[in-house]
Amino acid sequence: MKKILFISHDASRTGAPIVLFHFLKWLKINQPEIQADLLVLKGGNLENDFKEVASNYFDYEIKTTQKRLNRKERILLKLGWLKKSNLKDNLFLELSQNNYDVVYANTIASIKLAFELVSKNNSAKFIAHLHELNAVIKLILPDFKNYVDRVDQFITPAKMVKANLVSNWGVPENKTAVVYEFALMYEIEKQNKKGEEFIIGASGTVHWRKGHDVFIQVARYMYQHHPAHNFKFIWVGQISKLEQVVIEEDLIKLGLKDKVIFVGEVENPENYYKDFDVFLMTSREDPFPLVCIEVGMMGKPIISFDKAVGTNEILEQGGGFIVPYLDIETMGNKVLEYYMNPDLISEHGAFNKTVFSKFTPELISPQLFSIIKKNCSA
Repeated sequence: MKKILFISHDASRTGAPIVLFHFLKWLKINQPEIQADLLVLKGGNLENDFKEVASNYFDYEIKTTQKRLNRKERILLKLGWLKKSNLKDNLFLELSQNNYDVVYANTIASIKLAFELVSKNNSAKFIAHLHELNAVIKLILPDFKNYVDRVDQFITPAKMVKANLVSNWGVPENKTAVVYEFALMYEIEKQNKKGEEFIIGASGTVHWRKGHDVFIQVARYMYQHHPAHNFKFIWVGQISKLEQVVIEEDLIKLGLKDKVIFVGEVENPENYYKDFDVFLMTSREDPFPLVCIEVGMMGKPIISFDKAVGTNEILEQGGGFIVPYLDIETMGNKVLEYYMNPDLISEHGAFNKTVFSKFTPELISPQLFSIIKKNCSA
């Protein structure tokens, strides 16, 4: 039986962990002979889901956090009669005894720990599935080049991610495979929006990378130049208390408080997505956002920025508009073009529904598994 240790930076309900969860679920059903263990660097709201699909589940944060010593233990420690155990070493020993065939780092944030593990088990193949572009790599692992030579196989979710690794980080092109991300298809009910509202949607954690500030500026531009039109802007996704207060004040000062809505994290975001007329992908960096697959499957046209998202590799064939990077005016004008031309919405939406419906766990997971299998037998 082949043994694989997957490493995730956390168990949050966000892009890379969600993709990993669906792949592990597919593995459990379709390749039950594989021992697929999972190490998460910290927990999150996918924990219970992960535990159901992983053969064994390890939480690095919990495993390496020293328990609080009682008074007696503190005295013994001070006298040198009690030694603190190295919990990280204990965890590494436990993992190394499993003799994994493959250690699979699922994001740039898990590379360093994966490197430490394979260094203790030279026979294990090292696969790095990187979902990040240049700025995020610089922020999270600026010395990434130091780890490149030890990696046996790189996987990226888009050609632009591969190109960045090859051009800027010295990753060999022949060691890098492109496998697009995937998402579940939702059963969509009828839209329930009010009257003639034209809803411009966006989604993602409120964070500089996702461009929520750009979304607000597009709304400002649209209402400034087309005040008579019944536009409504809705952003779905996790938002911190700090960001919420700042955004609310911005919207009040812009006179957009009732026109731009940040609904926060919701359990069923598809209930909002189905009412979108057009989707704005305002990210500054986003390798292959799952939300584009999800709204694409629903038949929604997408507007994104050039050089910013891997989804452009699909959109350049149809299904939306790619506008110059951070060009708020052009993005707003493309929204207006859709507003004035419902047939264009239908045309681009139909294209997206056809193309993105192929980006499912059932169709993409075998591609990932074939890469793992090749490395297991190498």
